[in-house]
Amino acid sequence: MTAQKQLSTPIWENVEAEILQSSLTQTEYVIRGGRSHLFLLLAGQATLHMEETINEIQAPIFVWVPQGVSSKFAIKAGTRGMVVSIPELQLGVSLPSGSLGVDVRAALAEPIIKKPDPGSTVKQLQILTDTIHEELYNNAPATQDVVRYNLTLLLIQIWRASSTEITRSTSIPRSIFQNFVSLVELHITDHWTVTAYADHIGVTKDRLTSAVQRATGRSPLAEIHRKLFQEAEMQLLTSPQQISEIAYKLGFKDAAYFNRFFRKHAGMSPGQFRTKKQEQIPPKTFAAWP
Repeated sequence: MTAQKQLSTPIWENVEAEILQSSLTQTEYVIRGGRSHLFLLLAGQATLHMEETINEIQAPIFVWVPQGVSSKFAIKAGTRGMVVSIPELQLGVSLPSGSLGVDVRAALAEPIIKKPDPGSTVKQLQILTDTIHEELYNNAPATQDVVRYNLTLLLIQIWRASSTEITRSTSIPRSIFQNFVSLVELHITDHWTVTAYADHIGVTKDRLTSAVQRATGRSPLAEIHRKLFQEAEMQLLTSPQQISEIAYKLGFKDAAYFNRFFRKHAGMSPGQFRTKKQEQIPPKTFAAWP
């Protein structure tokens, strides 16, 4: 018998974690949607179907499945470990700052299957995933801040264990765009100008514009606004804060300006959006996790 779980949730959901423990039957996790996933196996075996390949893996091992990569992860009976599910927006804001964040983002853009050092590396990964799980389960004050802090450390540990060489950015269009995306995710609430992003990357505003338009078909400002709007959506759907508080949290000094910005992109006010979307979200069940 095989129990199957669908790992496909809306991008506005928060980080989630579950203990992997298949004691009597094989359990399959089918991964789809706007999330990245970390599977950490501490004991047992699993079969990974990913990108038309089949991998038989043995613990201790971790598997990183980036957003947009569909896969199926079947853990055998007796296997134990942890799975952490990370929305793209949460991944972006949890990346370390500076050039390290660019390097980590580049490494995590590809699938990773790695048998880490069975000593300290496995222990560090286990401590971090356990902490994230406990924080989410207990929902104590400042849970999201603690989760984000531990997620940053977790991403760095994955990058370290993947043995990815540190590469410094070059001035090719793809690298310019990747640096831009990483910086936007780090500074989205700081409301940097396009010129500020170009200066930080070390290129002219025109060259940044050309690289971003080539990659997305949008201007840098349109891409910044798109990311900011996505963050606003997530906050409106997951935060109990008042709209004025969310506006301030997103870097808007004026709630009325936030209202105009949101209405321009959504065609409705933040309050109308929050009410409409909450009415559409069905109650969560175990079968629909995460």
